[in-house]
Amino acid sequence: MLDSFIQSVVNLLGGIVALLVRLALPLALACGLVSLAVTVALIFGREKTALDGLSLRQAARRGAAWGVLALCVCVGWTILRAVPDVARREIEWRQSAEATANPTPDAEPIYQSGPAVAALVEKTYTRTLTLPPSFLERIGTEGIGILSPYLTDPSAENVLRLRDTFARSGQDVVFTREVTRLDEEPLPVKSTNISLKFQRLAERAYDVAFDGNYIFENPTVEPRTVRCQFSLPYGVTVRDVSIRVGDTALAEPNEQGAYEWRGELRPGERRELHLRYHARGAHLFHYDLGSQRRRVQQFKLEVTGSGTARFPRGSLEPTLQAGDRLEWSLDNVVTAQKIALAFPPDIEREEAYLQALNALGASLILFVLGNLIAGYAFGGKVTPGVLTAGLALFGLGLVATPILAYYLGGVAAVLIGPLLGAMLAAGVLGRESLRVGLPAALLPAAFLSPHHSGLLLLLLILVSLGAAVLLRQRRSLVPRG
Repeated sequence: MLDSFIQSVVNLLGGIVALLVRLALPLALACGLVSLAVTVALIFGREKTALDGLSLRQAARRGAAWGVLALCVCVGWTILRAVPDVARREIEWRQSAEATANPTPDAEPIYQSGPAVAALVEKTYTRTLTLPPSFLERIGTEGIGILSPYLTDPSAENVLRLRDTFARSGQDVVFTREVTRLDEEPLPVKSTNISLKFQRLAERAYDVAFDGNYIFENPTVEPRTVRCQFSLPYGVTVRDVSIRVGDTALAEPNEQGAYEWRGELRPGERRELHLRYHARGAHLFHYDLGSQRRRVQQFKLEVTGSGTARFPRGSLEPTLQAGDRLEWSLDNVVTAQKIALAFPPDIEREEAYLQALNALGASLILFVLGNLIAGYAFGGKVTPGVLTAGLALFGLGLVATPILAYYLGGVAAVLIGPLLGAMLAAGVLGRESLRVGLPAALLPAAFLSPHHSGLLLLLLILVSLGAAVLLRQRRSLVPRG
């Protein structure tokens, strides 16, 4: 990418040289014609006075001065037209750099799931196998492990008790295994209320503040041991974590990495899980309701600050969209779909900045034509040499804009660079030139708004015309000599 950036600068310089080559022949012909006209005038006007000859030389110098002005305008236009391409390459080079001062845009997506709530119930399962006598001999030599393909694993975590018995039935042997396990009976989450506050960062990155309240209860008529499990997002840095179930704070996860609360709930008794944290992610945010096996009775998720977020295919659409606020309100839902937000690249500011750079060339042309028209309308005298010097200083401010953007940011640079050029040009052309220099300098800034450029441009035109009319009326009221 660095080679591409350098190549764009080389192409810019090559474009300037190519322009000079293209203009060489027309300029040479123009100079030849002017020289021929001066020579003819001198030959056939020998009887004229020396003062008339001086006027011809002055006309020749003035024509050359206007030619230099036109050449400067062409060169400046070519340079400024290439500035957006150079700036775009520079932005792409910084974004694709292997090492960066801001690694946030490369963060992982955030995946958050709802809690899994279940009642723990002891259940006993019986399995009976009828074995031929030959199996007894194998059991005696190889052990009871030869029956493992047909039986429950006794080392499973949820196995509480295990009992094996043998009984004869004729020549066969009847093997019975009784296993008492701690099984889960899924319980619905009574109420879910989640608030997500996003703060958009560079590119597709974001910082999210998660604040969730979950209420679950024992809906049976008997006391139950209830377990609530949930996990924090993985692959990202989670900070400011606060997890409480009722008055109990959960500080550390279990061996499986999940946070777990277990307690006895009386019939109809409720508990509230409060989860709060901050995390940084990028590209996507997923929230899994976790209701494939359990019903979510009342669910509400509110999102603010997501900006231009989109909704991936297959995800649940919000039930309410009001400006920057999104809301999902669901009742008695069982779904495998997720709530998901996709964050497209936040390139509006970059595109607005490049759009403003595209207007630098028009600003240069407006500066030249405006000074010529203002000089004629207000009776001023604008010489081509002075205008060329003012043009060079104004163009210097325009060319400095992308350089200032590297240190000050795009918005400040688009404002400061052209205004600085207008101030420098006023030192040569006089303060009166600011009536043209200021509108020309503010023209690129009108394109910094992605959505209101037309309105800003219209306001700039109206203010400039109004100021010109007022100045002309003021001059007409001044008594003459």
